[in-house]
Amino acid sequence: MLHALYLKVYVVAMKIKKEAETKPKKAAKNGGDDDDDDYGTVDELPPDSLITLVQPELPTLSRLWLAALKDYALLTLPAEFASQLPSDGGAFYTPETIDTARLHYRNSWTPILHAVALWLNSTGFNACETTEDASAATPPQKHATPIMLNTASETPPSTKTLQEINKDRMHLILGVSIQFLCSPRPEEPVEHVMSCLQAVHTLLDSSCARTHIAEDQLLGVELLSVLHRLLLTCNPPSVQLLVTEVVQQIIRAAQDHLQEKRNTLNEEDAKEKDSSCGLGEGGDSGGLIPGKSLVFAAMELLMFILVRHMPHLSTKMSDSPSHSFSKIQLPEESARLVAATVAILSDLPTLCSPAGSMTILPTILFLIIQVLKDTAVKTVGNQVLPPVSAALQGLKNIVTLPMTMNENIHKQWTNLIRSTLASILEYSQPEASKPTLDEVSMLTAITLFLWSASTEIIGVQALQNGCINRFKTALNSSDPWVQAKCYHLLLSIFQHTNRALSTPYIHSLAPIMVEKLKGVEKNRPNNKTELLAIQEGIKVLETLVALSEEQNSKYLDCELPYLSYNYIHIYICVCVCVCLCVCAVQLPSGIIPRHCSAFKVVATFQQKNSSPSSSFFMDVGLTAFGLNRGWPILIGWEFWSVFTADFEFD
Repeated sequence: MLHALYLKVYVVAMKIKKEAETKPKKAAKNGGDDDDDDYGTVDELPPDSLITLVQPELPTLSRLWLAALKDYALLTLPAEFASQLPSDGGAFYTPETIDTARLHYRNSWTPILHAVALWLNSTGFNACETTEDASAATPPQKHATPIMLNTASETPPSTKTLQEINKDRMHLILGVSIQFLCSPRPEEPVEHVMSCLQAVHTLLDSSCARTHIAEDQLLGVELLSVLHRLLLTCNPPSVQLLVTEVVQQIIRAAQDHLQEKRNTLNEEDAKEKDSSCGLGEGGDSGGLIPGKSLVFAAMELLMFILVRHMPHLSTKMSDSPSHSFSKIQLPEESARLVAATVAILSDLPTLCSPAGSMTILPTILFLIIQVLKDTAVKTVGNQVLPPVSAALQGLKNIVTLPMTMNENIHKQWTNLIRSTLASILEYSQPEASKPTLDEVSMLTAITLFLWSASTEIIGVQALQNGCINRFKTALNSSDPWVQAKCYHLLLSIFQHTNRALSTPYIHSLAPIMVEKLKGVEKNRPNNKTELLAIQEGIKVLETLVALSEEQNSKYLDCELPYLSYNYIHIYICVCVCVCLCVCAVQLPSGIIPRHCSAFKVVATFQQKNSSPSSSFFMDVGLTAFGLNRGWPILIGWEFWSVFTADFEFD
């Protein structure tokens, strides 16, 4: 009973400690108070307060837990292996009490498994087992025969290294977990399934465990297959989400192991670095063998989760005459699951060779694009849904894969990226049938391709025209939020270091953008979102000014006479006045001094041409503009037609 209490206390204590470690640290108090003072409230205790109760007994408890777990493993062996059971019983049962012990372990083994995984993850992989320790962990009547885990009783403890002991412990935990997850009884509480999955996830948090499972790829494949089988019979979203977390740990282990092999190969054979390109699943041929491929097993499992929550992704479902798909927002748990699945999918190409990656990338990109299309819907508050965010990040991860520079797959890669971008452009076309389309997410996806892919790949005229047209549509949108985000994305494109990429977009979109900002006087901002659009527009105009001041100072004047250096200055000046007058917003620091001469030009001209009916600004921010009181600022938008026709710049 006391050991069971210790078990529960330890599991809860480790959970509290982990949560405390993930929380942001509190700011240090004045006067250099002790750390304990941070937990000043009556109901709040230091995160290690519970663990101190168990810590002194942990060496003995951990060995008791390991012995109990071995007992459970022996008692769950199939009947045909009964002859292999120890003749004198286990650590906590005798041949006479075997049936009672089996019934007891059936209800109590999961917290033991979880506790052992927590202990191994924290310190256990560095703990050796001695004869005295094993003896201390054995009940009095068994002291004559010390319990050694996963080894014959006649084998001396000293013959096993720490690495071998850890391998035995790994096999014990994973063996018990796989045996249970492979076929849980229908009456098995879902808490047992959750506890078992948490134990596996906790175990794989350790670098030692990840190394072990990565070195034995078939073990990882078997674990993925068992998890896939579990999902066929276990429906709770909480279980599915925990399964994705375990899968992520397995993929992470394989990634670390493969990267280590690549680094080692490059160090040992620096003259033939290209030889590392053949590393990863698929090799030179690109083939993935079912039953042996970790990537294939992971894709099977992840595809199952996606189809479970988005049935139309299955061709059997979508081709059915009775199937009708209407875009709806996924429930919160389903959205989290889809997001987690997409995140793992985008990591799978890193486990493959260049040829292997080209085997799976068409399927992965198809799934990610479908998730983006089906979940990119407008929401209250313009929030980005988790599946959309995961899809965008996944696209970025894939487009920036370093292995795609391999000349053997360059042509395939180019065609694949072009077709993916074309698919996004086709779907993002404005149509009356898609009123709920999240234009911002689609523009973000397009921008990711422009920023991450080379001009050679996406610089073809058809794709370029399609991208420009989507931005034109967004600039003319009636939704100020779409306009604001469009300005923000255009800013990143205009600032791209590759002028061959940014110049066509400046030529086509900058005049439209300036025309939109000219309409501010007639349609003054009525809310914060409309004002935000103006502010983002100012930032883009400032970028154009900065471009005109680069080494080629005639860049804009030569290419865009309508957007000459001086005209842009004036537009910025008037937009700033609108912002200051209407909402007194805080503008980017230094914007006024940088355009002081333009403000003086406007003020001088307006002083000569102003009238009470044409002015709506009076004496706005003279000090901020750096002007004397002799420069009355009376700015109106009606002077533009006269200004552009008659006023000459120096």
